[in-house]
Amino acid sequence: MHIDNDLTPLSKEELMPDLPNLVSEADFESMCAALDGLLLLQNKPIGLEKLAEILNTNIQTVEKVVLSRKSDFDNDEKSGLQIAILETGVQLATKAKVSQFIQRMDGQKLVSLSLPALETLSVIAFKQPITKAEIDAIRGVNCDGVVSTLLEKKLIFVSGEKQVIGKPRLYSTTQDFLFYFGMKSLKELPIPSIDIPAELTPEGQTKENLENSALDEKEFNESQGFMTIDREISEEDENWEN
Repeated sequence: MHIDNDLTPLSKEELMPDLPNLVSEADFESMCAALDGLLLLQNKPIGLEKLAEILNTNIQTVEKVVLSRKSDFDNDEKSGLQIAILETGVQLATKAKVSQFIQRMDGQKLVSLSLPALETLSVIAFKQPITKAEIDAIRGVNCDGVVSTLLEKKLIFVSGEKQVIGKPRLYSTTQDFLFYFGMKSLKELPIPSIDIPAELTPEGQTKENLENSALDEKEFNESQGFMTIDREISEEDENWEN
């Protein structure tokens, strides 16, 4: 999967004139090399503040280093790597053109979602936070298996409890969901083409809920790990759901 974002790749020549005066070209290139190593070793996004701390520089310089290396990867037709820029930081990922080769690894296959899983994930993405009963009502079928699978694949998480009798769990999408679908935030979700009845809308849902729901599971992601675009699973995990 190719990651698209609204940042136009810039060349080093375009970036260098704007670098802080205290950063030499040699230091800049050294930071670019260090960034590659850090992203290669880390299997989840690294925040700009953390990178600035590690590289012993400021945020402005880190941003230019990231954009420079992103441009390098994007423009290098011989490279199968790219830098994904997310709200939570930056991460090294693979380009779409190499996915077919990754699939050929013995005993491995790329994660794919069935139609029921995609439909359920879409409902959760647009209506989050939402209960399982509300998901069932919208889809018209029991979604126990699908929800369990999405939880297992870390595309959704339990974001709380609805304050009604029984206190059913509320589900929201994770940072993995954003990364897998090439988005930096939930603000990039397209406007749904299907109108969902108002009576099925989870109580208390607002635009702010939609924009910020992925932020509440930050600790969950840190403890469970981060899903890469070309994440692989073993043959035993290939059976998804109904």
